[in-house]
Amino acid sequence: MLVLPVILVLTIIFQGCRQDPYQTDIGGIEMDLQISRFEVDLFGLDLDSIPAAIPVLKSRYGDFFDIFNYRIINIGGSDMVTYPDYLKSFLTDYLNNEVYRVTMEVFPDLGDLQSQLNDAFRRYHYHFPDMQIPQVYSFISRFNQSIITSDGLLAVGLDNYLGRDTEFYNRLARHQYQINNMYPAKIPSDCLLGWGITEFEYNDSVDNVLSNMIYHGRNAYFSKWMLPEQPDSLIMGFTAEHMRFCRNNESRMWEYLVEEKVLFETDRMTIQKFTGSGPFTGDFTRESPARAAVWLGWRIVEGYMRHNVRISLQDLMNENDYQKILTLSKYNP
Repeated sequence: MLVLPVILVLTIIFQGCRQDPYQTDIGGIEMDLQISRFEVDLFGLDLDSIPAAIPVLKSRYGDFFDIFNYRIINIGGSDMVTYPDYLKSFLTDYLNNEVYRVTMEVFPDLGDLQSQLNDAFRRYHYHFPDMQIPQVYSFISRFNQSIITSDGLLAVGLDNYLGRDTEFYNRLARHQYQINNMYPAKIPSDCLLGWGITEFEYNDSVDNVLSNMIYHGRNAYFSKWMLPEQPDSLIMGFTAEHMRFCRNNESRMWEYLVEEKVLFETDRMTIQKFTGSGPFTGDFTRESPARAAVWLGWRIVEGYMRHNVRISLQDLMNENDYQKILTLSKYNP
């Protein structure tokens, strides 16, 4: 009769010690992040009044207006004599209007996304109080760009997240592994991954497979901190089967990288093969996901933080010695 209470007490104590490592108390942080819907303002223009509307758009959207014109739809600056005609051609194009129509059906409002990003950047402010919070925009670009980041700016191409069954993607001959991640729930993690890459740039004197694994794994770790409710699979862009493969084959993948001396390869094609997008990682198996080595990098970063409890998230993101992270992680799957 005395054994059961002791077991219960030990279980409660053990569970109390196993705190979620990705939790941040943001109760005292106020923020009102808003998503400015550029596509709504743009496609709502009176086509007969485009010249008069251009200064208004430029004033409201600032640097993003120039980025949209130059980098996203590539029609040049709004000060060009031909610009109003180019913009009108974009706005009267049949496919562009179909894309806008479907986008508004999928995203009639962005309240949920705005709430998720607001909480994510509250966590960001908690861990990085001196860093800038971006102004966030949405847009459509005829599938040119998914996430755009610049100084103080984060923009989401909604037309790249319309859903896996959207007919446009098959007509564009997108690969299935790309289509698998073109759905609304993927936006928050893509935003934070993009923001992390912009704010914490890759920087190592030795550019090899290991450095890239840990750098991109660190960005996944950062994104998880900002979006703790998101499953790891969503952050990585993996299916449930891909996650099972990684968990079941973690030691085998690591052994392969070590035994085949892949970790210190500096060839760009080799780095891309293990850390870039694709249908699978060829050197593992066809059942493996692409970027499985990045998932290993994430595990290494978790080990580094677990074994070095005095290191803050800010310290981690400013650490550019990726070999040091591996060594201090004591990684041994």
